[in-house]
Amino acid sequence: MKRLIPILFLLLVVSMALVGCASGGGGNDLLSDIEKRGVLRVSTDPNYEPQSFLDANGEFTGFDIDVANEIAKRLGVKTEFVTPDWDVITAGNWAGQWDVSIGSMTVTTARQEVLDFASPAYYYTPAQFAAADGSGIDALEDINGQVVCVGVSTTYETWLNGAGADLGLPADNFYAEPPTGVTIVPLPTDAECPQSIQAGRTDFQVFLTSNTVVQAAIDGGVPIHRVGSPVFSENLAAAFDKSSTLDNASAVKRVGEIIQEMHNDGTLRELSLKWFDSDLTASPTQ
Repeated sequence: MKRLIPILFLLLVVSMALVGCASGGGGNDLLSDIEKRGVLRVSTDPNYEPQSFLDANGEFTGFDIDVANEIAKRLGVKTEFVTPDWDVITAGNWAGQWDVSIGSMTVTTARQEVLDFASPAYYYTPAQFAAADGSGIDALEDINGQVVCVGVSTTYETWLNGAGADLGLPADNFYAEPPTGVTIVPLPTDAECPQSIQAGRTDFQVFLTSNTVVQAAIDGGVPIHRVGSPVFSENLAAAFDKSSTLDNASAVKRVGEIIQEMHNDGTLRELSLKWFDSDLTASPTQ
């Protein structure tokens, strides 16, 4: 027993140290922890151009990166980016490994069960089909019965599975019904769909993603074209882990206030024009 007590005490100390490392700053809530730490840890995707990607020097760049850096600046802290898989981010239970997702995440009913979203959304983007040139897929009705590529655990996969209602988007955000009889090929990120077509993959010839990703692929010389008009639009917001050991209410509120400030002072509009050549910061339902 005398030997057991010191061992138990040592395990307790180690556990407390690990919890401290997970949060990092020693604050009583997430916002104060971020402020004391001096760093906002942001999950992002290194392969989602133009929202987030690595430049020639291996540095993160893109619309989401600029938004995250501006939020951190207004919080008075620096930014640190981490790159967990998308399905890990959307599942919640982050165990304090990062503070916030500023990664073009659509607010959905299912995600709201495990994540808290800052309000308002920081931008809105249409979901667009695209197909390989010469595939014969030129209209939305041509997609029926096709093999369709999407990113795993994305809103595009949910919508294609006929569960659009589960997304929790306003009714006015939907412009078309899902194609029928499709077979879905999920890849780690939807940006890999056009990249796979460019690399010569032939098991699918059509994919669904953000219109911004389609445009970036076309600009990059991928031999694809848009198929029909956008099928729905997404409200994209900063997300926080509901299961965080530190209370995130003040962080969610403050980041929401900063995003509203960035809408009001035109910062988000400027960043949207910089990366997308259009203003995607106004809600399509307004």
